[in-house]
This record gives sequence, C-alpha cells and structure tokens, in this order.
Amino acid sequence: MQKAYKIAFIGYLFVLVISALAPIILNNEQLQSAVLFPMVLILVYITKMKWKDVGLNFGSLKDYVWAILYPLGICLPIILIALLTGNIGEINYSEEMTGKIAYLFFMTLILAFTTEEAFFRGWLFGVLERDQINPKLILILTALAFALWHFPLFFIDPGFVWTMLPLYLIGGIVGGLIFGLLRYISGSIIVSSFSHALWNTIVYTLFGFGSSIGVLNIKMTDFYHPESGLLGLMFGIIFVVILWFWTSKKVGFNST
Repeated sequence: MQKAYKIAFIGYLFVLVISALAPIILNNEQLQSAVLFPMVLILVYITKMKWKDVGLNFGSLKDYVWAILYPLGICLPIILIALLTGNIGEINYSEEMTGKIAYLFFMTLILAFTTEEAFFRGWLFGVLERDQINPKLILILTALAFALWHFPLFFIDPGFVWTMLPLYLIGGIVGGLIFGLLRYISGSIIVSSFSHALWNTIVYTLFGFGSSIGVLNIKMTDFYHPESGLLGLMFGIIFVVILWFWTSKKVGFNST
C-alpha cells in the first residue's frame, strides 16, 4: 500500500513540475494541459496499467445522468438568482454562437479525456485504486491534487486576479471530488470527461472565463460565477454532499 502512495506522489510531482514549467518556458499557457497526454502514456506504460485500471470504458446510461446534473444543478439556480436580482445584462448571443458552443464542447471533451481526466481520474486514481486504497481517501487525494495543479494559472494567465485564488482552489477541490465520484460510481473517465466538457462549455459560455464576460453579461462574477464565485462554491458543496451521500448508499465505499 505504501508503494502505491510513493508511485502516485512521484508521478504527480513529475506531472506538476513539467506542466508548470512548460508554459512558462515556451510562453504558451495551453501547454499546461497539453503536456499531460504524453506524460500519462509514459506513466501508464511504466506502471503497467490496464485499460480498466485507468477507466477506459463507457459506463452505463444512468451514470451520465449525474454527469449532466452536475453543471445544470449548479448553473440553473445561479441563473435564476441572477435573474430575480436583476444581475443578468443584455444577452450577447450571435448567430455563430451555436456552432461555437458545439465546437467548444467536442474540443473540450477530447482535451479533458486526453489530459486532465486521463491523469487525475485515470492514472492517479487508478494507481491508488489498484492497490486497494480506501476509496474515500482516493477521492480526497485526487481532488486536492487536481486543485493544486491549477495554481500555476495565476502566474501564466493575466486574466486571473489573486483575489480569486481561495475560491478558485476550494472550487477546484469540490469539482475534483465530483469528477472523482463520477469516475468512482461509473468506473469510467469517459463519464467524468463528458461532465467536465459540459461544465466548461456551459460555465465559460454563459458566465465567461478569467476576466471575460459571458453570454449572460453578468458583471458580478466574484459572486455569481459557478467556478470562482461564492454562489458557485455554495451550490457546488451542496451537490458534492448529495452525490457523496447517494454514492455511499447506492454504491458503497469499499476497496476493490
């Protein structure tokens, strides 16, 4: 069991350092995610992981219900509150937006599947699960690793401001727990990748990314943004509690 922790820590440290330095050295922030794919392939080969170990299966239809409920369960209440309080501005939706949204979803699905989900819910989750680590501990560790991995964004993306950091990191832990739970109940990183892509598409389109304003033209992003706002954090915590409770009752947290 201690060997699994050691392998996971070394693998995570390897990924953290390379993915943090690559965008800074080459002045390309997109490399933070892009370099994950070849590193995952290397780690899977070195640790002799099987397809099932890294979650390469489709899961069942009911698993995708939770995958869809996550972004909708957070965004819809926020939109309703913003509407009732008069914080939705003039809707900025052009004719090309539909095509752009579809493109964003499919591109994010591919990128999430081959990078963040492949590493955090694929290799890192799988290498711990293979050695029968307590599932609750795996969920917590991978969520913390996921949140901390996003920290370099505040050095390489000028759109982020430091006041966003605490909420963004806590929100990253919540998101990491939810994606981890989706991976756990389904055994699939395709399910978690689908939810990840849907989350990014809905949130970044409607609410914006970094300092940009989304389609809903909501200015108070520090309060209303699902990923870095107070309301997003509150509804995210509620959702993770519900999903955690459902998982404990319907699936159970038993080591395989």
